[in-house]
Amino acid sequence: MASGVSNKLTGQVGEHLVSAVLGTLGYYASPYSGNVPGFDVTAVHSDSLKSFPVQVKASTKGALVQSSIDKWCEHSIGGDNRQTIGPLKPLKHPNLVWVLVRLGDSGIRGTRFFICTERDIQEKIVERYTAFMERHGYRRPGGGASPQAILNIKDVAEFEDNWRILPDYQAEDGVA
Repeated sequence: MASGVSNKLTGQVGEHLVSAVLGTLGYYASPYSGNVPGFDVTAVHSDSLKSFPVQVKASTKGALVQSSIDKWCEHSIGGDNRQTIGPLKPLKHPNLVWVLVRLGDSGIRGTRFFICTERDIQEKIVERYTAFMERHGYRRPGGGASPQAILNIKDVAEFEDNWRILPDYQAEDGVA
């Protein structure tokens, strides 16, 4: 199991890598040291000066996103551990940019980036959780009652290098 220090360092590396890539794309970007609720990096487009927050999730293996399904949709667990999945919850910031970072095996070499919105995360995580629960009769295998929900690379593959969703993004030759 990864240690708290290791997880913190992975997050820090991810935030700094996202800031560096944003710099190559024409944005001033700055990660926050510590915990700012809801986002990790602020980016400002160098021409338009349009600013926006970015939520960063970084990992070295396993799931790219780990969350509780309760955050994303109406959800309940009955006395028999049967789970009920309801409608999506309204999001406070559905267009918040999320960058999921998969660090390579050899440090930053081979790092992959998946860029989407919070609404995309919500839809993907509820879709994946619902499919998993359907396959198991809406009960966790082994009889548990965990509301843990995850997203893996295959769940967000369509968002790889999707930098074009950034405000005022303009692709330049040879740049992400």
